[in-house]
Amino acid sequence: MKIISKLKFFSLFLLIIIIMSTNSYSEEDPNKNVKEVSPNPTPSSDTNKTESPESKAKKQEPKYNSPWKGNIPVDHLRTLLVTPEQMKDTQKSDLFWLDNLKLGASLRPRFEARENPDFNKKTDDYSSFVGQNTQLWFLFDPSPHYAIKVTVQDSRLWGGSQTPQNAGNWAYGLSTGTGTTLTPGTSTNTNIRNNTDIREAYIVFKKSDKLPVSVFVGRQVFAFGDLKIVGPLNWLHTGFAFDGLRFVHDSQWFRSHVFGTILSNQYDAPYGLTTSNGRSKGSIDQAYFFGAYNTIKLGEEAHLDLYVLEVSKKWIPNPNPTDFDDRLKQRDDLLTTGFRFTNRTNNNLLPAGKIWDWTIESAWQSGMTGDRVKADWDILDQKAANGKNIYTEKVQYDTRLLSLDTGIKVNDWIRLGIGYTYASGDPNRSDSKVGTWQSLFPQIAGSFPNWNTMNGQSLMVGFENIKSYSIRANLKTDYGMFIFAIYDTQKANLQDAWYKVSGVPNTGASTENYSNDKFSYENSRLGRRLFYQYDFTWIYNYTESVSIWMGISVVKAKEAIGNERTNPFASNPDNRYTFDDTSKFFYLMVSASL
Repeated sequence: MKIISKLKFFSLFLLIIIIMSTNSYSEEDPNKNVKEVSPNPTPSSDTNKTESPESKAKKQEPKYNSPWKGNIPVDHLRTLLVTPEQMKDTQKSDLFWLDNLKLGASLRPRFEARENPDFNKKTDDYSSFVGQNTQLWFLFDPSPHYAIKVTVQDSRLWGGSQTPQNAGNWAYGLSTGTGTTLTPGTSTNTNIRNNTDIREAYIVFKKSDKLPVSVFVGRQVFAFGDLKIVGPLNWLHTGFAFDGLRFVHDSQWFRSHVFGTILSNQYDAPYGLTTSNGRSKGSIDQAYFFGAYNTIKLGEEAHLDLYVLEVSKKWIPNPNPTDFDDRLKQRDDLLTTGFRFTNRTNNNLLPAGKIWDWTIESAWQSGMTGDRVKADWDILDQKAANGKNIYTEKVQYDTRLLSLDTGIKVNDWIRLGIGYTYASGDPNRSDSKVGTWQSLFPQIAGSFPNWNTMNGQSLMVGFENIKSYSIRANLKTDYGMFIFAIYDTQKANLQDAWYKVSGVPNTGASTENYSNDKFSYENSRLGRRLFYQYDFTWIYNYTESVSIWMGISVVKAKEAIGNERTNPFASNPDNRYTFDDTSKFFYLMVSASL
C-alpha cells in the first residue's frame, strides 16, 4: 500500500509539472524572435495622445527639499533652554536630517538646593532635589505649504519614580508602568504620576500662494518680547504650552501674532477621553486666553511692540440656584494692554556695530473679577434682613507694570547693565478694586543674550507688588560667561503681601495690612524693603551641543520680613523672635541639545 501511495503521489506531481509547462509554452509568442514588417504601419494611438498640462507639471515638478536644513527657524525651537551658541548650532546642524524629517533631542538635569526660604530660624526648611527634563522632537517639512512639529517631553525627579518593592523592605525598583488601586469613598491621597507628555504637537500652514499668512494649529509654545508677560517658562522642568490657533504675519516692516487658546476645559469627550479640569475636580471651569502681539519694525534702529491679551474664565453658579442667572461669581475677564520699545532688533540682539541697548515696557490691566462687594461709598455699611449688603458694586482690575532695562558693551567681552521693575500692589484688598498686578502666567527667566533672571535666580519673589532695582555685569571669557547681579527688592505698596513667583501671597511671611486699617497695630509695623539679593551665575559651553550652568544666590532679608519675624506681641510666644535674615540657593545644570 505504501508503494502504491508513493506512485500515486509521484504521478500527480509529474502531471502538475506537465500542465504548467504546457501552459507556459502556449502563452509564448511563437514568432517573438521574428521581426514583423507591415507594409502600411498604423500609428499607435498612444503616439498621438497629447499629455495634459497637469501631467506635464507633475513630471517636471522637482522634489521638494526643505529650506530649513541648516537653518531651522527659532520659532520651532522654543522649548529649548540652551545658550545662544547652542541654539545657533541646533539651527544649523545637519545631524539627524532624514530627507525632510529632522529628529532632535535635548536633555537637562539640574540639581537645586535651598536653605531658609522663609527666614524663620525655627523651621527646618532645607530642601534639595535633582529634576530632569528630556525632550525628543520631530520636525517634518514635506511641502512648501505645511510642516508638522511634535515634541515628546519627560519631566521627573531623580528618585521620584522609585517605590519599595515590599512593605518594610529596603529594596527599591522603578514604578514606571505600575498601577495603583483606588478605593472609592476613602480619603487617602494617592500620587498618580504622569511624567511623560506631549509638549508640542502642531501643524503650521505656511504663508504661500495658497495662504496670505502662516497658521499654527495645535499645542504650541508662545514667546513674546522679553518673556515678562508671556513665555515658554523653560526654566521649570515642565514648562508652558498652549492648545489653540495662531495666525502669524511677518513682513519687512510689520509682524503680528493673533491667537486664541483654551486654557481649561471642564467637559469630558465620549469614549473615555476625560479632562483633568473643572470645579468638580478641584480646578477651574472653562477658561480661554486670546489676544494679539504686534511689532512695528522701524528699521534697525528700534522695534515697537503693541499687544492686547485677555484671560477669560467662566462664571461660577450658585450651589443652590433659584434660576439660571443665579451665580456665585460672574465671568472673570482680565484684559492686559501694553507696549514694548527696544533697539534690540536682531532677534532680541543688538544689530552689529552697536554697543548700547535699551528696552522700555509698560502695561495696564483692566476688566472685572466677577465678584461683587460692598459699595465703597456706603460708609454706613447698610445691610438687608438676610445680612447681605444693600449696596454693592463690581470688583474691577486696575493694575500697572513698568520695566526699564539698559546696558552698554564696554568691549566684546564685558557688558554692564541696570534695570528697574515696578508691578503695582493693592493698598486695600477688601475694596472694589484689585490693584495688585496679575501675572498672566508665572515668568521666571528672561531671554538671552543677557540671561536676565528678572527678579533674581533664587525665585524668591514674583511680579506682584514689587519695586526692584538691579545692576548686572556680564563677562565673557574662555572659561565661560560670568554674570554678577544685585537686586534691591521692595514692596510697591506696603499694605499688600509679599508674593511668590506663582502669584500666591506669602501670607504671614511679611508685614501687611489687608484692609488698610490705619489705626491697627499692623499698620505701625509695615516695612518697605523685602531683601537684597546677590547672584552669581556661570555658563560654560563645553561643546557645541553641551553647556554647563551653575548659580549661587545669597538673600539678605530686611524690615518687611524682619518686622514680621520679630513680633513681641505674637499670640504664640514661640513666634515672637524667629528672624534669620539669610537665605541661600544653589543650582548646577547640564543642558544638551542635538
